[in-house]
Amino acid sequence: MKPSATINPRRLAAAALAVSTALGLAACSSASAAGNTSDGTVYFGVSAAITGQYAQYGEQFKEGFELALDQVNAAGGINGQKVALKYEDSQSDPKQSVAVAQKFVGDTDVVLVFGDYSSAASIPASPIYTAGKLLQYGFNNSNPAFTAKGTEYQWSTSITTNASYEWTADYIKSTGVKSVGVTYLNTADWGIPAFEAFKAQAAKIGLTITNAEGVLDTSDDYRPSLTKAVAGQPEAFVHVGYGPDAAKIVTQLRAIGYQGTFFGGQDEVSFDGTPDAEGSIVGAQFVETSSNPAVVAFVKAFKAKYPKEEHVTGFEAGAYDALNVAVAAAKLGGPTREGVLKGFGQVKDVPSVVYGRVTFDPTTRRVASPQLTPTILTGGKWVENKA
Repeated sequence: MKPSATINPRRLAAAALAVSTALGLAACSSASAAGNTSDGTVYFGVSAAITGQYAQYGEQFKEGFELALDQVNAAGGINGQKVALKYEDSQSDPKQSVAVAQKFVGDTDVVLVFGDYSSAASIPASPIYTAGKLLQYGFNNSNPAFTAKGTEYQWSTSITTNASYEWTADYIKSTGVKSVGVTYLNTADWGIPAFEAFKAQAAKIGLTITNAEGVLDTSDDYRPSLTKAVAGQPEAFVHVGYGPDAAKIVTQLRAIGYQGTFFGGQDEVSFDGTPDAEGSIVGAQFVETSSNPAVVAFVKAFKAKYPKEEHVTGFEAGAYDALNVAVAAAKLGGPTREGVLKGFGQVKDVPSVVYGRVTFDPTTRRVASPQLTPTILTGGKWVENKA
């Protein structure tokens, strides 16, 4: 999900494929046998930002994975075999994710790899996973290209960026808002396509964009762009981006005097703890405060395992779901690379704290009919917006 402003994924993917051809071909010959470990353990790999600027997300994923892992193994693992994870630090950097992919492909114990955090880091590594016949489960990857330009070895349970921002435009219009100012991350691999999807849907439904400004998440002063974006006096404001940059933007937006509703941000610590973010609205896949019994049980178990964590977000929930989906697939097809791939094509109605149930559309290799819930940040917590 997180964009990269400086890496050209296509160029890097081509280079990575050339470098890893020998490794990938060698792995192909033993792909179906991979997973038959001497200790009887089924290993999944995790390519994630353990260090670096995105490390907070790596930690959130790990918490979700480990909770699910505890529950899976307590229930007998995969047909009696224990499940374990092997972590590799990619820093969610395309160069590092390629090296991580090469390592996992060469490790015949690993039958599936979760990750990476960002589509920009996952996509360059995809050719390596494909060549090694190792399923790459980019559960957090919203860029449509991850699966659309990938192969049978790329799967995701993340709603696509296009679908998310089309929903955002529709929802804003449904609230009676007629005009919006916009900022979007000015990155070719995520921000610009996301904004284009929003803009196209806005034009289709008659939602006026008074002005749109491209920005970078590395900036600290957005005021010149924000001043331009609100010059046309829009009724509301939209930021196509993520939590940390949205936290700075909403604070500076209020500082220049704009008080319209802010549509944007993420359920993560920097945004949730920003006073000026109060009242922000987003479409959420996971709502911590849901009364759904499965969600209530998950939140209770999570807080019991991690008592220092005040909130449970979609990042932990997404990782929790992802491990359970991977286990379900391995049970169906068998705990080998070939079996896991087969199982992903067969999973149906896997219990999910994000969607209720997960069934893949085999043509898109994404969740069939994902739904979003409008949520509003109230008192530092995201709750369903019933207004």
